[in-house]
Amino acid sequence: MQPTYMPIAQIFGAQTRHTVPLFQRPYVWSKEEQWEPLWEDVIGLLDRLEARQGDEAVASHFLGTIVLEQTPNATGSLPRREVIDGQQRLTTLQILLKASEHALAEVEAGIDGDDAGMVAFAKQRLGMLTANTAYEPQERYKVWPTNEDRDPFRAVLDSDAASGPTGQTTRMAEAYRFFRSAALAYLRPDTDVARAGHRAQRFAAALADYLKLIVLDLDPSDEPQAIFETLNAHGTPLLPADLIKNWLLWEASRQKLDLTDLYEQHWRRFDRDHEFWRKQVGTGHAARARVDTFLQSWLTKETLEVVSAKHLYDRFLRYVNALRQQAPDGRIDVAALMTGIARDAVLFERIAIASGSDRFSRFLQRLGILDVVVLDPVLLALMGRDGSDEQDRITAAVAIESYLVRRMICGQQTRGYGALTIRLLKAIRDVAVDQPVAPTIASELATTASGADSWPDDETFGTHWASRRFYNGLRRDRVLMILQAIEEAYQTQNFKAEPILTFDLSKLQIEHIMPQSWQEHWPLPEDGVTAEGRSWSVDGIGNLTLVSARLNPSLSNGPWNGVVDACKRSGLEQHSKLELNRRLLAEHPDWDDDRIQVRARDLFKEAKTIWPPAPLSAEAEVN
Repeated sequence: MQPTYMPIAQIFGAQTRHTVPLFQRPYVWSKEEQWEPLWEDVIGLLDRLEARQGDEAVASHFLGTIVLEQTPNATGSLPRREVIDGQQRLTTLQILLKASEHALAEVEAGIDGDDAGMVAFAKQRLGMLTANTAYEPQERYKVWPTNEDRDPFRAVLDSDAASGPTGQTTRMAEAYRFFRSAALAYLRPDTDVARAGHRAQRFAAALADYLKLIVLDLDPSDEPQAIFETLNAHGTPLLPADLIKNWLLWEASRQKLDLTDLYEQHWRRFDRDHEFWRKQVGTGHAARARVDTFLQSWLTKETLEVVSAKHLYDRFLRYVNALRQQAPDGRIDVAALMTGIARDAVLFERIAIASGSDRFSRFLQRLGILDVVVLDPVLLALMGRDGSDEQDRITAAVAIESYLVRRMICGQQTRGYGALTIRLLKAIRDVAVDQPVAPTIASELATTASGADSWPDDETFGTHWASRRFYNGLRRDRVLMILQAIEEAYQTQNFKAEPILTFDLSKLQIEHIMPQSWQEHWPLPEDGVTAEGRSWSVDGIGNLTLVSARLNPSLSNGPWNGVVDACKRSGLEQHSKLELNRRLLAEHPDWDDDRIQVRARDLFKEAKTIWPPAPLSAEAEVN
């Protein structure tokens, strides 16, 4: 391994092509995290050059290290180096150079005389660093990105100075526009507009001669994969998913498989839809890229062990090493491994997006609101089984949802859900692949009749349902979920011959029937109800309903009955089409503390049907 410290004029000045292999991640650098800091470094460098006295030395700016591997090339073709590490830097530098070249062309068009010639020379100097000459069209690019980035990269590098990459909304086009605007702000300041030529030449020199990298050229005896992991596995923005992709394609290369075909069929989705897959999900220290949460769930499903996000890549390596040891010829079936990941990725997208109004989609939506992502491996196992048809999946979904919702309302802890996930995965594994699995899942959930992991029975569920504070006691979106579930159940009962209406949660909000500010229109009765007791029951489920955001202000803190258009009954009668409110109006001509309890019991009758109790075991049924 030979390290060399060199300016980018030397790196890009040679007629050489730097190619990015398939296993590299797509272009992910952003304005706040990388472009702005890079430009601030360029400005700092320009300030030092401006302040230089005579020929005194000026400190360069170190951009980091790149690792290159020499690759064979046919006689007469362009020399090529494969970028093992540093593709984000090299790609960004090419975009910076092209944007700066175009900024200089714009300045040149507005001046004449000696300054115009000096600007033209600076422009030409930078232009030479973005294109190889006298080679095939594809070989003229100094950097050739990974597959998914090639079109947006070409759109930037092939654009003309007059318009730039018009109509492009890609990350690379955004980088180009940022750097071009920043370069123009330096080259055409509001003051000191004279000496444009000297400013342009200083600018070109800063970029070409004073931005430097350490280039590590690998020897034939060096192991690129090991070096890549050493450089990137600890304390860098590289995702565990990037390391896993790297390993899979590198292993496929060692087996002389068709890398392009494997990538296109099984991994391209992660790079093509990187805004979805690389989006940070979760909060605080638990936030991580969605692709990593998926691979964590997939690996948990495969290993039947709880996989730590922090050690995801290390656990993946142990997993594939175990596969190697199990294989008769010691050869990992990379194609089968990547096929399984791609298949589960499709299922995970359905879990994450959870659109649709069928029962299983509703379950996925509710599970997202409950935030029980630890059970995602169970969903992957359930949804990917040949023996589980739609009805089996729905039956299993009802059991899981009931278990979780009842426990949430009863205030039971979630710490044991990791162990529960492994129990369920093992139970699913032991069911014949052509058999339904819902009875096994329900039975496993019902295994603990009491204690911290129990599935609350109707009596326990009903007690907490009637007595707990829902509003200000549960997260708002979870209360909405409960009320919407009851509304949908009512819709199903009353309109069996018609399509079921669906409601957008973003357009509905929770309304207190007796308002939280009840003192003006709702005096306390003389039967012993205290102000504290009323404030508690006002936030109970019996006093909550759903209304549209448009209707809510008109309801405000008004009384239940009173002047038309000034009371809640009148507002609901005129505007609400929800079954929750139709039944409320039909069954409760008056509203008081007793009515809150009556309605809570009525809602519970529906709730215990939507979220049924644990099934009885065969032994219990006999007794």
